[in-house]
Amino acid sequence: MTHDKPEEAMTFGELLALISEQQRRLTVLESAFANLTFCLDDRASQLLVHNLTLEAQNQNHDEQLQHQFARLAEEIQKCAGTVQDQEKG
Repeated sequence: MTHDKPEEAMTFGELLALISEQQRRLTVLESAFANLTFCLDDRASQLLVHNLTLEAQNQNHDEQLQHQFARLAEEIQKCAGTVQDQEKG
């Protein structure tokens, strides 16, 4: 399905291009969320990690989505640790 003619099927090449574009957009969003710790105080950062960890344990999500929540929580913890280390040094 194309934007101009939704009744037409997408070619394989168009599908690959769409997937590639979506992957880039998700990478940007993931990076933005991981870098939130630069804008948050310690308490807010800890709360964000805690909420993401709860989502990672949410049985209403499939295993792959749970894994992604856990991965994002870990990434934010790493960034928060880096920020705290820089503030100490």
